[in-house]
Amino acid sequence: MITSTHPLNILVVEDNQSDYFLFTEYLRLSGLPIRELFHADRLQQALEIVQTESPDLIFLDLTLPDSEGIQSFVKLNNAAPHISIVVLSGLSDTEMALNTIVLGAQDYLLKGEFDEKLLVKSIQYSIERKKILQKVTENYERYNTLIKATNDTIWDWDLRTNEILWNEGITTIFGFKPVDVQNTFQWYEQKIHPEDRERVLKKIDHCINKGDDQWQDEYRYLSANGSYRSVFDRGYILRNDQDKPYRVIGAMMDITERKKMQEELVRSQIETQKLITQITIQTQEQERREIGRELHDNINQILATAKLCVDMALNDEDIRKELLHKSYDNISRAINEIRALSKNLVPPSLGDIGLKEALLEMIENMTVSPELRIRIKANDQHIESLSNNKKLILYRIVQEQMNNIVKHARATHAEVELKTSRKKAHLVIKDNGVGFDPKQKAKGIGLNNIVSRVEMQNGNMEIISSSGQGCVLKVDIPL
Repeated sequence: MITSTHPLNILVVEDNQSDYFLFTEYLRLSGLPIRELFHADRLQQALEIVQTESPDLIFLDLTLPDSEGIQSFVKLNNAAPHISIVVLSGLSDTEMALNTIVLGAQDYLLKGEFDEKLLVKSIQYSIERKKILQKVTENYERYNTLIKATNDTIWDWDLRTNEILWNEGITTIFGFKPVDVQNTFQWYEQKIHPEDRERVLKKIDHCINKGDDQWQDEYRYLSANGSYRSVFDRGYILRNDQDKPYRVIGAMMDITERKKMQEELVRSQIETQKLITQITIQTQEQERREIGRELHDNINQILATAKLCVDMALNDEDIRKELLHKSYDNISRAINEIRALSKNLVPPSLGDIGLKEALLEMIENMTVSPELRIRIKANDQHIESLSNNKKLILYRIVQEQMNNIVKHARATHAEVELKTSRKKAHLVIKDNGVGFDPKQKAKGIGLNNIVSRVEMQNGNMEIISSSGQGCVLKVDIPL
Protein backbone atom coordinates (compact mmCIF):
# COMPACT_ATOMS: atom_id res chain seq x y z
CA MET A 1 0.00 0.00 0.00
CA ILE A 2 1.29 3.44 -0.91
CA THR A 3 1.44 5.73 2.12
CA SER A 4 1.60 9.48 2.37
CA THR A 5 4.97 10.77 3.48
CA HIS A 6 3.77 14.19 4.74
CA PRO A 7 0.57 15.80 6.05
CA LEU A 8 -1.75 16.75 3.20
CA ASN A 9 -3.45 19.99 2.21
CA ILE A 10 -6.82 19.06 0.68
CA LEU A 11 -9.37 21.26 -1.07
CA VAL A 12 -12.99 20.06 -1.20
CA VAL A 13 -15.19 21.85 -3.75
CA GLU A 14 -18.76 20.95 -2.70
CA ASP A 15 -21.84 23.17 -2.41
CA ASN A 16 -23.98 20.62 -0.54
CA GLN A 17 -23.27 20.98 3.17
CA SER A 18 -24.55 17.46 4.01
CA ASP A 19 -22.26 15.86 1.43
CA TYR A 20 -19.35 17.99 2.69
CA PHE A 21 -19.97 16.97 6.32
CA LEU A 22 -20.15 13.28 5.39
CA PHE A 23 -16.90 13.61 3.39
CA THR A 24 -15.05 15.19 6.33
CA GLU A 25 -16.22 12.37 8.61
CA TYR A 26 -14.85 9.73 6.26
CA LEU A 27 -11.63 11.73 6.03
CA ARG A 28 -11.37 11.81 9.85
CA LEU A 29 -11.99 8.05 10.06
CA SER A 30 -9.33 7.33 7.40
CA GLY A 31 -6.54 8.33 9.77
CA LEU A 32 -4.60 10.12 7.03
CA PRO A 33 -2.42 13.00 8.25
CA ILE A 34 -4.18 16.24 7.23
CA ARG A 35 -2.44 19.57 7.68
CA GLU A 36 -5.16 21.80 6.23
CA LEU A 37 -8.64 21.17 4.85
CA PHE A 38 -10.01 23.90 2.59
CA HIS A 39 -13.64 24.15 1.55
CA ALA A 40 -15.18 25.99 -1.42
CA ASP A 41 -18.81 25.95 -2.47
CA ARG A 42 -18.22 27.75 -5.78
CA LEU A 43 -15.72 27.25 -8.60
CA GLN A 44 -14.44 30.83 -8.46
CA GLN A 45 -13.69 30.44 -4.75
CA ALA A 46 -11.87 27.17 -5.50
CA LEU A 47 -9.74 28.88 -8.16
CA GLU A 48 -8.71 31.56 -5.64
CA ILE A 49 -7.75 28.95 -3.02
CA VAL A 50 -5.66 27.08 -5.61
CA GLN A 51 -3.73 30.26 -6.38
CA THR A 52 -3.03 31.15 -2.73
CA GLU A 53 -2.76 27.78 -0.96
CA SER A 54 -1.59 25.27 -3.64
CA PRO A 55 -3.23 22.13 -2.13
CA ASP A 56 -1.90 18.60 -2.68
CA LEU A 57 -5.27 17.20 -3.74
CA ILE A 58 -8.68 18.50 -4.89
CA PHE A 59 -12.07 16.79 -4.57
CA LEU A 60 -14.46 18.37 -7.07
CA ASP A 61 -18.24 18.21 -7.31
CA LEU A 62 -19.12 18.77 -10.97
CA THR A 63 -22.40 20.58 -10.26
CA LEU A 64 -21.77 24.01 -8.68
CA PRO A 65 -23.78 27.26 -8.51
CA ASP A 66 -21.40 29.09 -10.86
CA SER A 67 -20.29 26.15 -13.06
CA GLU A 68 -21.65 22.83 -14.15
CA GLY A 69 -20.51 19.58 -15.74
CA ILE A 70 -17.21 18.89 -17.44
CA GLN A 71 -16.46 22.61 -17.73
CA SER A 72 -15.99 22.73 -13.95
CA PHE A 73 -13.20 20.15 -14.22
CA VAL A 74 -11.64 21.73 -17.34
CA LYS A 75 -11.40 25.21 -15.74
CA LEU A 76 -9.95 23.90 -12.49
CA ASN A 77 -7.51 21.53 -14.21
CA ASN A 78 -6.26 24.34 -16.48
CA ALA A 79 -5.64 26.49 -13.39
CA ALA A 80 -3.86 23.68 -11.51
CA PRO A 81 -2.48 21.08 -13.98
CA HIS A 82 0.06 19.87 -11.40
CA ILE A 83 -2.54 19.00 -8.73
CA SER A 84 -4.43 15.71 -8.57
CA ILE A 85 -8.21 16.09 -8.97
CA VAL A 86 -10.72 13.46 -7.84
CA VAL A 87 -14.27 13.99 -9.10
CA LEU A 88 -17.22 13.62 -6.72
CA SER A 89 -20.12 12.33 -8.75
CA GLY A 90 -23.78 11.47 -8.28
CA LEU A 91 -25.26 8.41 -9.93
CA SER A 92 -26.71 10.57 -12.71
CA ASP A 93 -23.25 12.02 -13.49
CA THR A 94 -21.34 8.73 -13.85
CA GLU A 95 -20.79 9.01 -17.60
CA MET A 96 -19.67 12.61 -17.18
CA ALA A 97 -17.25 11.57 -14.43
CA LEU A 98 -15.75 8.92 -16.68
CA ASN A 99 -15.22 11.58 -19.35
CA THR A 100 -13.22 13.66 -16.87
CA ILE A 101 -10.89 10.67 -16.41
CA VAL A 102 -10.18 10.86 -20.15
CA LEU A 103 -9.44 14.58 -19.76
CA GLY A 104 -7.00 14.03 -16.88
CA ALA A 105 -8.86 13.44 -13.61
CA GLN A 106 -7.09 10.91 -11.40
CA ASP A 107 -10.21 9.19 -10.07
CA TYR A 108 -13.92 9.62 -9.34
CA LEU A 109 -16.03 8.67 -6.35
CA LEU A 110 -19.80 8.11 -6.37
CA LYS A 111 -21.49 9.98 -3.54
CA GLY A 112 -22.95 7.54 -1.09
CA GLU A 113 -20.96 4.66 -2.57
CA PHE A 114 -17.59 5.07 -0.77
CA ASP A 115 -16.31 4.74 2.79
CA GLU A 116 -13.10 5.73 4.61
CA LYS A 117 -11.12 2.75 3.17
CA LEU A 118 -12.04 3.54 -0.41
CA LEU A 119 -11.29 7.21 0.25
CA VAL A 120 -7.80 6.36 1.51
CA LYS A 121 -7.05 4.31 -1.60
CA SER A 122 -8.36 7.01 -3.89
CA ILE A 123 -6.28 9.72 -2.19
CA GLN A 124 -3.07 7.71 -2.13
CA TYR A 125 -3.36 6.31 -5.64
CA SER A 126 -4.40 9.67 -7.12
CA ILE A 127 -1.38 11.46 -5.67
CA GLU A 128 1.03 8.74 -6.83
CA ARG A 129 -0.52 8.56 -10.31
CA LYS A 130 -0.16 12.33 -10.67
CA LYS A 131 3.50 12.15 -9.65
CA ILE A 132 4.15 9.40 -12.18
CA LEU A 133 2.26 11.32 -14.87
CA GLN A 134 4.31 14.44 -14.15
CA LYS A 135 7.56 12.48 -14.45
CA VAL A 136 6.41 10.96 -17.73
CA THR A 137 5.45 14.42 -19.01
CA GLU A 138 8.80 15.90 -17.93
CA ASN A 139 10.71 13.03 -19.55
CA TYR A 140 8.69 13.41 -22.73
CA GLU A 141 9.36 17.16 -22.83
CA ARG A 142 13.04 16.54 -22.14
CA TYR A 143 13.11 13.93 -24.90
CA ASN A 144 11.47 16.31 -27.38
CA THR A 145 13.86 19.10 -26.41
CA LEU A 146 16.82 16.76 -26.90
CA ILE A 147 15.51 15.66 -30.30
CA LYS A 148 15.11 19.27 -31.41
CA ALA A 149 18.59 20.14 -30.14
CA THR A 150 20.20 17.27 -32.08
CA ASN A 151 18.15 18.05 -35.21
CA ASP A 152 17.81 14.32 -35.89
CA THR A 153 15.02 12.37 -37.53
CA ILE A 154 14.00 9.70 -35.02
CA TRP A 155 12.43 6.48 -36.26
CA ASP A 156 10.97 3.39 -34.55
CA TRP A 157 10.79 0.21 -36.64
CA ASP A 158 8.60 -2.66 -35.39
CA LEU A 159 10.09 -5.81 -36.95
CA ARG A 160 6.96 -7.81 -36.20
CA THR A 161 4.64 -5.58 -38.27
CA ASN A 162 7.30 -3.93 -40.48
CA GLU A 163 5.83 -0.58 -39.44
CA ILE A 164 8.00 2.52 -38.96
CA LEU A 165 6.99 5.54 -36.87
CA TRP A 166 8.70 8.91 -37.46
CA ASN A 167 9.13 12.06 -35.41
CA GLU A 168 8.68 15.53 -36.93
CA GLY A 169 12.21 15.43 -38.40
CA ILE A 170 10.84 13.64 -41.47
CA THR A 171 8.81 16.78 -42.21
CA THR A 172 11.11 19.57 -40.96
CA ILE A 173 14.36 18.16 -42.40
CA PHE A 174 13.19 16.24 -45.46
CA GLY A 175 10.15 18.38 -46.25
CA PHE A 176 7.51 15.65 -46.48
CA LYS A 177 3.97 16.62 -45.54
CA PRO A 178 2.53 14.51 -42.69
CA VAL A 179 -0.17 13.13 -45.02
CA ASP A 180 2.52 11.94 -47.45
CA VAL A 181 4.53 10.00 -44.84
CA GLN A 182 3.79 6.28 -44.87
CA ASN A 183 4.61 4.17 -41.83
CA THR A 184 5.95 1.22 -43.79
CA PHE A 185 9.47 -0.06 -44.25
CA GLN A 186 8.87 -0.14 -48.01
CA TRP A 187 8.28 3.64 -48.02
CA TYR A 188 11.56 4.19 -46.16
CA GLU A 189 13.41 1.77 -48.45
CA GLN A 190 12.23 3.50 -51.64
CA LYS A 191 13.71 6.83 -50.48
CA ILE A 192 17.28 5.47 -50.24
CA HIS A 193 19.41 6.46 -53.25
CA PRO A 194 19.40 3.61 -55.82
CA GLU A 195 23.21 3.45 -55.76
CA ASP A 196 23.22 3.06 -51.94
CA ARG A 197 20.07 0.97 -51.42
CA GLU A 198 21.44 -2.56 -51.82
CA ARG A 199 24.47 -1.87 -49.61
CA VAL A 200 22.39 -0.26 -46.84
CA LEU A 201 19.70 -2.97 -46.78
CA LYS A 202 22.29 -5.77 -46.76
CA LYS A 203 24.09 -4.15 -43.83
CA ILE A 204 20.85 -3.71 -41.88
CA ASP A 205 19.87 -7.34 -42.51
CA HIS A 206 23.35 -8.57 -41.59
CA CYS A 207 23.39 -6.69 -38.25
CA ILE A 208 19.90 -7.88 -37.30
CA ASN A 209 20.53 -11.53 -38.15
CA LYS A 210 24.10 -11.65 -36.88
CA GLY A 211 23.06 -10.69 -33.36
CA ASP A 212 24.56 -7.19 -33.26
CA ASP A 213 23.08 -4.60 -30.93
CA GLN A 214 23.77 -1.63 -33.19
CA TRP A 215 23.77 -0.69 -36.85
CA GLN A 216 25.06 2.45 -38.56
CA ASP A 217 25.68 3.62 -42.10
CA GLU A 218 26.09 6.72 -44.25
CA TYR A 219 24.02 7.14 -47.41
CA ARG A 220 21.83 9.49 -49.48
CA TYR A 221 18.14 9.90 -48.69
CA LEU A 222 15.43 11.46 -50.86
CA SER A 223 13.78 14.74 -49.85
CA ALA A 224 10.30 15.90 -50.77
CA ASN A 225 11.73 18.32 -53.38
CA GLY A 226 13.41 15.48 -55.28
CA SER A 227 16.96 16.17 -54.09
CA TYR A 228 19.02 13.74 -52.03
CA ARG A 229 20.45 14.66 -48.64
CA SER A 230 23.47 12.95 -47.10
CA VAL A 231 22.61 11.25 -43.81
CA PHE A 232 24.40 9.40 -41.06
CA ASP A 233 21.93 6.81 -39.75
CA ARG A 234 22.30 4.54 -36.74
CA GLY A 235 19.92 2.19 -34.98
CA TYR A 236 19.77 0.20 -31.74
CA ILE A 237 18.37 -3.31 -32.10
CA LEU A 238 16.08 -4.57 -29.29
CA ARG A 239 15.86 -8.32 -28.63
CA ASN A 240 13.62 -10.45 -26.41
CA ASP A 241 14.68 -13.06 -23.85
CA GLN A 242 15.22 -15.57 -26.68
CA ASP A 243 17.58 -13.07 -28.37
CA LYS A 244 15.09 -12.59 -31.18
CA PRO A 245 15.01 -9.07 -32.62
CA TYR A 246 11.64 -7.37 -32.44
CA ARG A 247 12.32 -3.64 -32.73
CA VAL A 248 14.92 -1.14 -34.00
CA ILE A 249 15.04 2.45 -32.72
CA GLY A 250 17.26 4.86 -34.62
CA ALA A 251 18.23 8.44 -35.43
CA MET A 252 18.99 9.81 -38.89
CA MET A 253 21.36 12.80 -38.85
CA ASP A 254 21.45 15.21 -41.79
CA ILE A 255 25.13 15.70 -42.70
CA THR A 256 24.58 17.30 -46.12
CA GLU A 257 26.26 20.60 -45.25
CA ARG A 258 29.15 18.83 -43.55
CA LYS A 259 29.66 16.65 -46.62
CA LYS A 260 29.58 19.73 -48.85
CA MET A 261 32.19 21.41 -46.65
CA GLN A 262 34.39 18.30 -46.75
CA GLU A 263 34.08 18.07 -50.53
CA GLU A 264 34.76 21.79 -50.87
CA LEU A 265 37.82 21.42 -48.65
CA VAL A 266 39.10 18.56 -50.80
CA ARG A 267 38.46 20.57 -53.97
CA SER A 268 40.21 23.57 -52.44
CA GLN A 269 43.19 21.42 -51.47
CA ILE A 270 43.35 19.99 -54.99
CA GLU A 271 43.11 23.47 -56.53
CA THR A 272 45.79 24.74 -54.17
CA GLN A 273 48.05 21.83 -55.08
CA LYS A 274 47.40 22.48 -58.78
CA LEU A 275 48.24 26.16 -58.28
CA ILE A 276 51.43 25.30 -56.41
CA THR A 277 52.42 22.83 -59.15
CA GLN A 278 51.62 25.39 -61.85
CA ILE A 279 53.58 28.10 -60.09
CA THR A 280 56.47 25.70 -59.54
CA ILE A 281 56.53 24.87 -63.26
CA GLN A 282 56.27 28.56 -64.21
CA THR A 283 59.06 29.39 -61.79
CA GLN A 284 61.26 26.65 -63.19
CA GLU A 285 60.58 27.85 -66.74
CA GLN A 286 61.29 31.45 -65.77
CA GLU A 287 64.51 30.46 -64.01
CA ARG A 288 65.56 28.42 -67.06
CA ARG A 289 64.87 31.38 -69.35
CA GLU A 290 66.82 33.71 -67.08
CA ILE A 291 69.70 31.25 -66.81
CA GLY A 292 69.65 30.74 -70.57
CA ARG A 293 69.59 34.50 -71.21
CA GLU A 294 72.35 35.07 -68.66
CA LEU A 295 74.47 32.31 -70.22
CA HIS A 296 73.79 33.45 -73.79
CA ASP A 297 73.88 37.22 -73.44
CA ASN A 298 76.59 37.56 -70.85
CA ILE A 299 78.73 34.52 -69.96
CA ASN A 300 78.65 33.06 -73.48
CA GLN A 301 79.72 36.40 -74.98
CA ILE A 302 82.59 36.72 -72.50
CA LEU A 303 83.79 33.17 -73.18
CA ALA A 304 83.43 33.71 -76.95
CA THR A 305 85.60 36.80 -76.67
CA ALA A 306 88.17 34.87 -74.63
CA LYS A 307 88.20 32.05 -77.21
CA LEU A 308 88.69 34.58 -80.01
CA CYS A 309 91.65 36.08 -78.18
CA VAL A 310 93.15 32.62 -77.66
CA ASP A 311 92.68 31.79 -81.36
CA MET A 312 94.39 35.04 -82.38
CA ALA A 313 97.20 34.49 -79.89
CA LEU A 314 97.89 31.08 -81.38
CA ASN A 315 98.37 32.64 -84.83
CA ASP A 316 100.03 35.95 -83.96
CA GLU A 317 103.14 35.82 -81.81
CA ASP A 318 103.60 39.61 -81.78
CA ILE A 319 100.43 40.31 -79.76
CA ARG A 320 100.15 36.91 -78.10
CA LYS A 321 100.97 38.18 -74.61
CA GLU A 322 98.43 41.00 -74.81
CA LEU A 323 95.77 38.63 -76.14
CA LEU A 324 96.44 36.08 -73.43
CA HIS A 325 96.01 38.80 -70.78
CA LYS A 326 92.67 39.75 -72.34
CA SER A 327 91.66 36.07 -72.40
CA TYR A 328 92.61 35.77 -68.73
CA ASP A 329 90.53 38.83 -67.82
CA ASN A 330 87.53 37.54 -69.79
CA ILE A 331 87.75 34.07 -68.24
CA SER A 332 87.95 35.67 -64.76
CA ARG A 333 84.87 37.76 -65.58
CA ALA A 334 83.04 34.62 -66.71
CA ILE A 335 83.98 32.82 -63.47
CA ASN A 336 82.69 35.74 -61.39
CA GLU A 337 79.46 35.85 -63.41
CA ILE A 338 78.97 32.10 -62.98
CA ARG A 339 79.66 32.44 -59.23
CA ALA A 340 77.12 35.25 -58.90
CA LEU A 341 74.56 33.27 -60.91
CA SER A 342 75.08 30.15 -58.81
CA LYS A 343 74.75 32.13 -55.57
CA ASN A 344 71.47 33.52 -56.80
CA LEU A 345 70.18 30.02 -57.61
CA VAL A 346 71.69 28.12 -54.69
CA PRO A 347 71.89 30.04 -51.40
CA PRO A 348 74.89 29.54 -49.14
CA SER A 349 74.57 26.98 -46.38
CA LEU A 350 72.24 28.77 -43.98
CA GLY A 351 73.39 26.52 -41.18
CA ASP A 352 76.99 27.69 -41.67
CA ILE A 353 76.68 31.46 -41.96
CA GLY A 354 73.17 32.13 -40.60
CA LEU A 355 70.08 33.61 -42.23
CA LYS A 356 70.94 37.25 -41.62
CA GLU A 357 74.41 36.89 -43.14
CA ALA A 358 72.95 35.02 -46.12
CA LEU A 359 70.46 37.83 -46.71
CA LEU A 360 73.19 40.47 -46.47
CA GLU A 361 75.31 38.53 -48.98
CA MET A 362 72.33 38.12 -51.33
CA ILE A 363 71.60 41.85 -51.32
CA GLU A 364 75.27 42.67 -51.80
CA ASN A 365 75.36 40.49 -54.93
CA MET A 366 72.13 41.91 -56.38
CA THR A 367 72.26 44.50 -59.13
CA VAL A 368 70.85 47.33 -57.02
CA SER A 369 70.43 50.96 -58.05
CA PRO A 370 72.76 53.33 -56.13
CA GLU A 371 69.68 55.31 -55.06
CA LEU A 372 68.17 52.29 -53.26
CA ARG A 373 69.26 51.72 -49.68
CA ILE A 374 68.34 48.37 -48.13
CA ARG A 375 68.32 47.75 -44.39
CA ILE A 376 68.01 44.36 -42.65
CA LYS A 377 66.77 44.04 -39.06
CA ALA A 378 67.18 40.46 -37.82
CA ASN A 379 68.54 40.76 -34.28
CA ASP A 380 66.13 38.24 -32.75
CA GLN A 381 68.40 35.46 -31.43
CA HIS A 382 65.68 32.84 -32.07
CA ILE A 383 65.84 33.44 -35.85
CA GLU A 384 68.98 31.33 -36.19
CA SER A 385 67.37 28.47 -34.22
CA LEU A 386 64.79 27.92 -36.98
CA SER A 387 65.04 24.78 -39.08
CA ASN A 388 67.06 25.03 -42.29
CA ASN A 389 63.88 24.44 -44.30
CA LYS A 390 62.10 27.43 -42.74
CA LYS A 391 65.23 29.57 -43.14
CA LEU A 392 65.31 28.64 -46.83
CA ILE A 393 61.60 29.53 -47.23
CA LEU A 394 62.18 32.95 -45.63
CA TYR A 395 65.34 33.46 -47.73
CA ARG A 396 63.44 32.76 -50.97
CA ILE A 397 60.54 35.04 -49.98
CA VAL A 398 62.95 37.91 -49.29
CA GLN A 399 64.76 37.16 -52.58
CA GLU A 400 61.49 37.24 -54.59
CA GLN A 401 60.25 40.44 -52.97
CA MET A 402 63.63 42.23 -53.28
CA ASN A 403 63.69 41.35 -56.99
CA ASN A 404 60.19 42.86 -57.28
CA ILE A 405 61.35 46.03 -55.52
CA VAL A 406 64.48 46.37 -57.68
CA LYS A 407 62.61 45.77 -60.94
CA HIS A 408 59.30 47.57 -60.36
CA ALA A 409 59.12 49.73 -57.22
CA ARG A 410 61.52 52.58 -58.12
CA ALA A 411 62.11 52.86 -54.37
CA THR A 412 64.89 54.72 -52.55
CA HIS A 413 64.54 52.84 -49.28
CA ALA A 414 63.63 49.25 -48.36
CA GLU A 415 63.65 47.42 -45.06
CA VAL A 416 63.59 43.72 -44.17
CA GLU A 417 62.59 42.82 -40.61
CA LEU A 418 62.72 39.30 -39.15
CA LYS A 419 61.55 38.31 -35.67
CA THR A 420 59.82 35.47 -33.84
CA SER A 421 57.10 34.99 -31.28
CA ARG A 422 56.39 31.83 -29.29
CA LYS A 423 54.56 30.15 -32.18
CA LYS A 424 55.41 32.06 -35.38
CA ALA A 425 58.19 33.59 -37.44
CA HIS A 426 57.30 37.11 -38.62
CA LEU A 427 58.72 38.68 -41.79
CA VAL A 428 57.97 42.28 -42.85
CA ILE A 429 59.40 43.82 -46.06
CA LYS A 430 58.72 47.54 -46.66
CA ASP A 431 59.61 49.93 -49.45
CA ASN A 432 58.79 53.57 -50.28
CA GLY A 433 58.30 52.94 -53.99
CA VAL A 434 55.46 53.70 -56.40
CA GLY A 435 53.14 51.10 -54.85
CA PHE A 436 50.10 49.54 -56.49
CA ASP A 437 46.48 48.52 -55.83
CA PRO A 438 46.54 44.84 -54.73
CA LYS A 439 42.87 44.42 -55.72
CA GLN A 440 43.40 45.57 -59.31
CA LYS A 441 46.88 44.37 -60.11
CA ALA A 442 47.19 40.69 -60.98
CA LYS A 443 49.86 38.80 -59.10
CA GLY A 444 53.01 38.15 -61.10
CA ILE A 445 55.13 35.05 -60.86
CA GLY A 446 57.17 36.58 -58.04
CA LEU A 447 54.20 37.19 -55.77
CA ASN A 448 52.65 33.85 -56.72
CA ASN A 449 55.90 32.16 -55.71
CA ILE A 450 55.67 33.87 -52.33
CA VAL A 451 52.01 32.83 -51.95
CA SER A 452 52.77 29.20 -52.75
CA ARG A 453 55.67 29.07 -50.31
CA VAL A 454 53.57 30.61 -47.53
CA GLU A 455 50.66 28.20 -48.17
CA MET A 456 52.97 25.20 -48.13
CA GLN A 457 53.97 26.24 -44.58
CA ASN A 458 50.32 26.86 -43.53
CA GLY A 459 51.24 30.49 -43.00
CA ASN A 460 49.50 33.82 -43.57
CA MET A 461 50.41 36.62 -45.98
CA GLU A 462 49.17 40.22 -46.23
CA ILE A 463 50.02 42.93 -48.80
CA ILE A 464 49.41 46.57 -47.86
CA SER A 465 49.94 48.98 -50.76
CA SER A 466 48.37 51.81 -52.75
CA SER A 467 49.47 53.98 -55.63
CA GLY A 468 52.37 56.24 -54.58
CA GLN A 469 52.43 54.88 -51.01
CA GLY A 470 54.97 52.08 -51.30
CA CYS A 471 54.33 48.48 -50.29
CA VAL A 472 54.38 46.42 -47.09
CA LEU A 473 54.55 42.62 -47.30
CA LYS A 474 53.74 40.77 -44.05
CA VAL A 475 54.32 37.02 -43.71
CA ASP A 476 53.67 34.82 -40.66
CA ILE A 477 54.89 31.20 -40.68
CA PRO A 478 54.15 28.72 -37.86
CA LEU A 479 57.28 27.46 -36.11
